[in-house]
Amino acid sequence: MCIFGVLCVLEMPAFAAQSVTPAPPTTLIKIENSLRTNDYKSALELSHAALATYPNDCRLWTLRGMAYAGAHRPKLADAAYRHALELVPNYLPALEGAAQLEYESGGKNAEDLLQRILVLRPADPTANVMLGMTQYKRGACKEAVPHFEQAKSLVDERLLPLSEYGICLSKLGRGDDAVRAFRSATALAPQDRGARYNLALALLDAKRYDEALQTLAPDIQPDSTNENALTLAADIYEAQNDTPHAVALLRQAIVADPLQSGPYLDFATLSSNHRSYQVGIDMLNAGLTRMPKAAQLYLARGVLYAQLGNYDKAMDDFGAANRIDPQLTFAGTAEGITESQRHDFAGSLAKFREQVRLHPDNAFNQYLLAETLAQHGPDQGSAEYNEELRAAKNAVRLDPKLTLARGLLAELYLQSGKTNLAIEQCEAALKADPNDQEALYRLILSLRKTDRRGEIPSLTRRLLALRNAQKEREVHTVRYKLVDSALEAAGDRH
Repeated sequence: MCIFGVLCVLEMPAFAAQSVTPAPPTTLIKIENSLRTNDYKSALELSHAALATYPNDCRLWTLRGMAYAGAHRPKLADAAYRHALELVPNYLPALEGAAQLEYESGGKNAEDLLQRILVLRPADPTANVMLGMTQYKRGACKEAVPHFEQAKSLVDERLLPLSEYGICLSKLGRGDDAVRAFRSATALAPQDRGARYNLALALLDAKRYDEALQTLAPDIQPDSTNENALTLAADIYEAQNDTPHAVALLRQAIVADPLQSGPYLDFATLSSNHRSYQVGIDMLNAGLTRMPKAAQLYLARGVLYAQLGNYDKAMDDFGAANRIDPQLTFAGTAEGITESQRHDFAGSLAKFREQVRLHPDNAFNQYLLAETLAQHGPDQGSAEYNEELRAAKNAVRLDPKLTLARGLLAELYLQSGKTNLAIEQCEAALKADPNDQEALYRLILSLRKTDRRGEIPSLTRRLLALRNAQKEREVHTVRYKLVDSALEAAGDRH
């Protein structure tokens, strides 16, 4: 791409309207010279004067956009680029400038603009990298990988796109290719712990355990406080049936940061797998002493109590987890759906109310309205509570297979003491999806208040099996995302 490459702008596009009077080259060159010397004030003054005479010259508007961008006035830069594109919709320099702004701000139009650039220049490496990274961020790895590969020479020079490329390869099951990508990342940044972590994780997925441990060696020394590396190394040792080493590393991770719940949960899983239930309970007790509001720790301890046959204590822990976090999730089925609601409750609520008004027969819109209201925690009997209940009921009525809505409705019934109605919703959700852990969990909570308590042991064993299977399927992907987010926060250093 030719971002700030002013020479790309100087030639009038052949497809511009014939009636347009072009600005003379001398005028454009003066603006170009100001941009080259970072004299954005002068560039803006010159472009303003030139546009008074040549208002339909897309090149002048593009140069003006560049000047505004250089002066850190992105909204005005975007407006200038957009005006250039209104004059000539496929004018490449304006497309590139607008795409750069949208990409840097995380704007929703970045992908569309980058696609338009690639129609004109399919092999453009910068556009391909930016599009690949944009698609990665929305989880579209199958679409992103070809763009990363189209610009491989550029990707191989930069840590962040190379890491995202490797993560996508791993998600697509291309393990050997992922290992190669992460090796390149560690070669680029030998001191970067995130790059080493991702490589070790890819090697674990490929069952190359010794190489994985060798990669992590600098981060798992006896004095290490790197919780992520220590818990990953524990997984590697456990995969090799070296449980003592795994236990030692998890203990080290807990000591390193006793206020992180992850190592406690990993220790509980390890204890469960080896039938050392009381050992796991003891460690969770230590965690709950430090984090008495950690719902996931109560849930994990409840499962271990159930495995010991102590269902009274298990039910107490399940109840505590539910009181602390009624929205407690297991499989991540609703992950990301309510993120905007948390950050802008009023705006999201207005938006979903409007969508329900315009499309009253759309079940998912009804669910999103109910979920948004639930995030705000309205008091029972309030207008917002009644609106939430009504929207959840409407969602279930419109789409009986929408298990997210059934789960929310079950939680509302459970909180208001309508146990039989909560059970009805949970059982319907499990009929639609037998692997719905939230529905199974709420069913257990509901049954403890009825004469069907005898069903709880078998349901708890079923919940445990689903949790273990979920961890086996998803934990590595989640960890890739975790480390990559840290890379992004640190900035693209390469």
